[in-house]
Amino acid sequence: MKRIILLAVLLVAGCGSGGAPAARPRPPLAVATDRATLADYAPQLTVLGTVTPLQSVAVRTRVDGQITAVLFHEGDTVRAGQPLFRLDDRAVRATIAQSRATLASAAATRAQAAADLRRSQALVANGFVSKATIELKQAAAATAAANIAGAQAAIGAGETALSYLTVRAPVGGRTGEINFKLGATVRTADALPLVTVNQLSPILVRFAVPPERIQELRGAMTAGTVGVTAHVHDQGTAAAAPPTVIARGRLTFLDNNVDATTGSLAAKAEFANGGDALWPGALIDIDVPLGGRAQRIALPEAAIQTGPDFTFVWTVASDGTAALTRVVVAGRSEGRVFLASGLAPGATVVVDALAKLRAGDKVRVKRGVKAAA
Repeated sequence: MKRIILLAVLLVAGCGSGGAPAARPRPPLAVATDRATLADYAPQLTVLGTVTPLQSVAVRTRVDGQITAVLFHEGDTVRAGQPLFRLDDRAVRATIAQSRATLASAAATRAQAAADLRRSQALVANGFVSKATIELKQAAAATAAANIAGAQAAIGAGETALSYLTVRAPVGGRTGEINFKLGATVRTADALPLVTVNQLSPILVRFAVPPERIQELRGAMTAGTVGVTAHVHDQGTAAAAPPTVIARGRLTFLDNNVDATTGSLAAKAEFANGGDALWPGALIDIDVPLGGRAQRIALPEAAIQTGPDFTFVWTVASDGTAALTRVVVAGRSEGRVFLASGLAPGATVVVDALAKLRAGDKVRVKRGVKAAA
């Protein structure tokens, strides 16, 4: 009987244990880590810009005519006011010569009328000439003077028309393709310009400021002159080859309106461009400093994780436990992320296997594995 009771107790105890085996703990996850360090960081905006001439002028004729001389070559550097084209000026010169002849005739007529008026005025006191005659002589002298003014105006108009027949460079710069050759007839209504002149020195670079950096850039501009540097687009993507600066300039313009579609703000930087390093239409990278240099916590780019509401990193405690730690990013430079807050120097951060981690997991640091910078 005692044996039956003992068996029943053992059965009841077995049922009370739940029947399911206890969950086995996850084995430590092998990860690569790096340490948070203090490093100098100067906040900087790097954006893609387009080189734009300070002035780009389509040179057109102001009168119709035939080209009789082309006074430059395609691609020449010209100065403002330099003659570029000459048009047939024979008809205008003939008109000017005719106007000068008219002026000479009017001058002779005025001299004759003035002499007649003086003689008549000398005789009127003795009663030999009537007052009506004097008035006629005065009218003749005034008419002769008006004819001189008209002839002078005609000469001025002819000289203006003659100046239009020499087409000059409106700005200094480099010429493009010549669209009308020697002997071609050009008209003011032509769709194509004679040539286009681009001013290359100084020159502008246009770029868009991302929404999240607008206030920083405005603050930097308020503080004083913002110097910028330009380097070839995509150069220096390899870690061993930093980008080569090809020009230095200054920020000169921020638009007064944010683009409603992108949220960005248009900006321009001006470069002296003495050696023509920047060419219109080229795409270049622009570095714009946004503040002074300061010490920040530096991490490899691989350590940073971006969640729906905040940015975080996985840190490793002294007992080998992983923890999710929120951080605030101040900026990025050369493959490293600089933090405004969230970590202390010396903290250990995970740089791989990030998707497999959960808070509280035990981790094992891989030996001989160095995090990518």
